[in-house]
Amino acid sequence: MPSTAVEEAVASLAAALEPRASELAERLARTIWADDDGYRLRGWVSAEELLLACQENLEEVLRDLARLPRGGAVARSTALSTGRQRALQGVPLENLLHAYRLGGRIIWEALLEESRGRWPELLAQGAVAVWEGIDLYSSAVADAYRRAEAEIRGRDQARRHDLLHSMLIGTVPAGELDLAQESLGLPAGSPLVLVVADPLSISAPEAWSLMRAVGLASEWALLQGHLVGLVAAHASRQVADHLRRAHGARAGLSPRFSGPGGAPRAYRQAELALRSIPGGAPRVVELDEDLPLVILAASPELSERLARRWMAPVLALPEGEGRSLLRTVRAYLHHDGSVAATATFLPCHRNTVRNRLRRMEQLTGLDPQAPRHGADLALALRASRLLGLEEPWPGPDERRGTA
Repeated sequence: MPSTAVEEAVASLAAALEPRASELAERLARTIWADDDGYRLRGWVSAEELLLACQENLEEVLRDLARLPRGGAVARSTALSTGRQRALQGVPLENLLHAYRLGGRIIWEALLEESRGRWPELLAQGAVAVWEGIDLYSSAVADAYRRAEAEIRGRDQARRHDLLHSMLIGTVPAGELDLAQESLGLPAGSPLVLVVADPLSISAPEAWSLMRAVGLASEWALLQGHLVGLVAAHASRQVADHLRRAHGARAGLSPRFSGPGGAPRAYRQAELALRSIPGGAPRVVELDEDLPLVILAASPELSERLARRWMAPVLALPEGEGRSLLRTVRAYLHHDGSVAATATFLPCHRNTVRNRLRRMEQLTGLDPQAPRHGADLALALRASRLLGLEEPWPGPDERRGTA
């Protein structure tokens, strides 16, 4: 910690430098312009604006140093203003902090010049006080920059969410659809897949990271109680496979579509695919995996009527008997009407399979061995499971979505 004598020596020199602020600002602006290609070649800031900023910041730092030993709060309004402005102008924080370090060097060299060899020992110790002051201003400019950057990201995210919502409900003018796709960070002309997920099962950052890890651009937003994602991908299977890496994810996917104009229809398709997942099970499904189940999901009222029309007598049985009948019929339909394969799968005797099939026919009026009745039973089984009227059967068909 510098002594009071050291700080007073630095303060005296800084006060003497204050009238030379314009001269030092010109020196600093030339140094930044020569040392940092970004300012000179990328046009972040004009030469006139850079010179003015250098002068205002140098004046603020010199005033502060001239008040050593410090009493009270440090005035950093110019540093705060500069940090915010550079964030808005797109100047990288690294470049901004480099300019502040150059400013600190200019001030220190000027202090040495002003001392004309006086107080050599005090000035050696005074370097600590000077660079502590520069660090205070560097921290202030960085904090202001990061706050402004967060505001910019928030506004940009809100704009992107609004744009995605407009695309999903079909209010983006046809002539602006390609631009809208690019504005969401999705490559122009790329085929798209739409995802609708349960936000309690997977978050937007998690979904975005899963896609990014395999080189897929995507945009995600919470809309109407769902997490909705638009992914630039050549196949829905590609997206589904990677979403399945998120433990417990529940999501429905549309088929691939060729342009953002197809987003409203894809949104509806993906939502129906999500609704077709029975019993709140964690699963990622594509629309085309089980279209009959999706059709049932599209009409809950008729699905319930269908399920109760055929399955009510079975569901009214004691749990053990009802589950054994349902399990047997599902296995029988899954194994393409083979009594032998069903008996092996369950496992049980073939006559047991035949007896249960006859019992199902007695209860429902549908013969599982008759093709037309088998189709009705398959739909009724899907509907009852979809509506949660009976527990899902944990068989090998569960992934494929068959009855």
